[in-house]
Amino acid sequence: MKINDRVALITGSGQGIGKAIALKFAREGAKIAVNDIKFNEAKALETVEELRKLGVEAELFLADVSQEDNVSNMVEKIIARFRRVDILVNNAGINRDGLLHKGNLANWEAVMAVNLTGPFICTKAVLPSMRAQEYGRIVNLSSLTARIGIFGTGYYATSKAGLIGLTKVTAVENATKGITCNALAPGYINTDMMNKYPDDQLKALISKIPVGRFAEPEEVADAALFLASDSSSYITGAVLDINGGVYI
Repeated sequence: MKINDRVALITGSGQGIGKAIALKFAREGAKIAVNDIKFNEAKALETVEELRKLGVEAELFLADVSQEDNVSNMVEKIIARFRRVDILVNNAGINRDGLLHKGNLANWEAVMAVNLTGPFICTKAVLPSMRAQEYGRIVNLSSLTARIGIFGTGYYATSKAGLIGLTKVTAVENATKGITCNALAPGYINTDMMNKYPDDQLKALISKIPVGRFAEPEEVADAALFLASDSSSYITGAVLDINGGVYI
C-alpha cells in the first residue's frame, strides 16, 4: 500500500474530485482528514462514513481555507488527532465565470481567496510540521485553464495559474527537507460542476477532446496518489496535465 499509515489532509473533500482522492488514499491505507465548509457539512459527513467503512481512520474538520485563523485551528486539531500531517492536497476551489471587460471585482476576490490564497494559507500551516519531520507531500489542484486561454474563465484561470507559481516556489524552498510539491492540471472532469451545462455545450466540449470523453474523478485521484507517494520522491515542482490531449 503506497501511502499506508500516512496522514492526509485533503481540502474540499466532501464531494467531487476531493472525495475521489480521499477514497483512493483510504484504499491505500492513509488516515484521512476531510476538510470542507459548513455549507457542505452533510455531504462531508457522508464521505467520512464511506472512508471509515474502508477500515481507515477519518475525521471531518470544517474550515474555510481562505481564512487563516480557520486553517490554523484546523491544522492544530489534525495534529492533535493524528499527531502529524504527511500529505496536503489543496483541492478546494470555486468558480465564477465572467468576461474580463465586464469584470466583477467581488467575484475576482472570491475566487482568488479560495483558489490561491487558500492553498498558500494551508501550505504555510502544514510546512512547519513537515519540515520538522523532514517529510511531506503537497499536491495542488490547478487546471487546464491555467495552460490555455478559455473564454470567460479569467478569474478561475488566473487563480489556477498563480497556483502553479506557488507550487514551484514551495518545491524549491523545501526540497532539502524531504518535501515535494507538485500540481495536477485536470481538464474536463465528469463532476457536478460540469454537469450543470446544457447537453449541447457538453457535446461541443467533448468534440474538442482527442480521446473523446471527459475524465472521471478517479483518474485524477490516481495521479494524486502517485504524487503523494514515495514513487514520486524525485519529482518536485512539476505540473502533470490530465486533459485527454486538449493541451499538448
